[in-house]
Amino acid sequence: MSTTRKNIWLIIALSGGLYGAFAQNENPVISAIQKEVDRNKTELKLEDMAPPFFISYTVLDIYNYNLSASLGNISNYNEYHNRRGVPTLLVGDYLRNNSKLAERPNYYRSLTSLYENTPGIALTVWNDLDREYKTATEQYKAKMAVISQQTQTEAEKNLPDYEQVEPVNIILQPVPVNFNKAYWENYLRKASETAKQYPDIISSNISFYMRNATSYTYNTEGSRYAVPNTLYQLVFTAGTRASDGQELFHSLYTENATFEQMPDIETYIKECKKLMEDLLKLKEAPVIDEAYSGPVLLEGKAVEYFFRFAFFNNGRLYASPKLIQQNSNYYNNLPTGGNDFELMLNKKVMARNITVKSITGQEFYNGKRLNGYYPVDAEGVVPAKELMLIENGVLRNMLNGRSPTQKFQHSNGHVRYDFNDGSLRVMPGNILITCNQTFSNDELRKKLLDAAREEDLEYAYIIHDMFLGLISRIYVADGREELVRGANVTDLGNLKTFKRIMGASDREQTYSFDLTQSEVIYPDAMLFEEMDINRTQNIEFKKPYIVPKPN
Repeated sequence: MSTTRKNIWLIIALSGGLYGAFAQNENPVISAIQKEVDRNKTELKLEDMAPPFFISYTVLDIYNYNLSASLGNISNYNEYHNRRGVPTLLVGDYLRNNSKLAERPNYYRSLTSLYENTPGIALTVWNDLDREYKTATEQYKAKMAVISQQTQTEAEKNLPDYEQVEPVNIILQPVPVNFNKAYWENYLRKASETAKQYPDIISSNISFYMRNATSYTYNTEGSRYAVPNTLYQLVFTAGTRASDGQELFHSLYTENATFEQMPDIETYIKECKKLMEDLLKLKEAPVIDEAYSGPVLLEGKAVEYFFRFAFFNNGRLYASPKLIQQNSNYYNNLPTGGNDFELMLNKKVMARNITVKSITGQEFYNGKRLNGYYPVDAEGVVPAKELMLIENGVLRNMLNGRSPTQKFQHSNGHVRYDFNDGSLRVMPGNILITCNQTFSNDELRKKLLDAAREEDLEYAYIIHDMFLGLISRIYVADGREELVRGANVTDLGNLKTFKRIMGASDREQTYSFDLTQSEVIYPDAMLFEEMDINRTQNIEFKKPYIVPKPN
């Protein structure tokens, strides 16, 4: 680690680490929230309508920094600091209230005072809760009218809309803002300048994003919690064009929760060079011209991508309650929620050799700090250190919050604030994927060739990185490999594919993604018995440039 990086990290370490110690004194932001929330719970009342029985209010204190560079020059810089209010207000009771409605979510977030215990925070809380209460009473009235016209089973009648939980008191210190603009400008200049060494790279850019946020929450159950959330992200994107006119782009995402975990400049330049070299190799590769069905070996990030796509991006492993539709044309056009995957509880959903766990409540794994760790979720629930999701291929649990479903009636602490769209929703923290049949990577390649030979195939496929489109053929006769372009896995996310896994690597990788600080620990390679690979439809082949690229 360079001297500059050591000095920056020393500032963070001396300030108490990422989360710091539990604060002993009153938190002024939470105190301001608490005073106004308690006042509104007592006084909010409309004629013939019940007062709110539950209020939660969060203030998100967010610092954002963005830098971009291309070919050694800084092309963009901006920073901002704001505080957003996130209210939750329920009318009725825990059994029946204005939640679980099939309606467009309200992602509007108020901006509030940047100062501590000031009238500005109270004013924002007061204004938001007034608006939320008026909306909630109308929602509750309409929902109860719909329910009165429906026939419900006893189980449906007894299923609460919102789970009551024990209060928590977790007040952690904010992380001091330690953004060093000069350091990151120098970093991006040096890294982006590397693209000059590759004349056939037509476009390239590096962007840096840092988020330093603290959430302050109080609810009327008595929970009080303040949790810091830091994120560092680098994105390097490069593009080229094949001789037939197909445009090719690769992106390298590097995300971590702490500055210490980010790569130094020398390491990052090597990673950028490898991406561009892989891209130029792909540029010369032939376009796939066949339909393939047979064994496929996933390597590196391809393993994480397949699992994330099949079980998390689409919400398959998220428990989702059924929603109440209101009687209007708009609402009747909306989905009614629910997740039929929970009907597979205690049934086999993938190969017996695969186990998937949430280890969100673990801060460290094999000595490495996990990016997806948090001490309490957005609804005031502490996640377990280990939660079995899929055990030896059998579904045992799903990620959920405080909105119960018939199969999963208790929160396991996975509702978080999504900084991408401003919503509170179920999201993974740390996910651990393991296989009880492990081999070396070389042994897996041999098993791949043996399986292809058994099927009388001339070659099999290896997917190195699905997101980047790095896919190669490996020939049975001599083990020769060649990259191909335009390949598409047609059954990506098909559960039948996951039921035929022949083994996995005895090494592990980790990857964080999507600005959510979710981290996946997964085998470095995994062999699937059968996948379908075809040519991507409608590849666009552009005409060549009229004027050559400038030097």
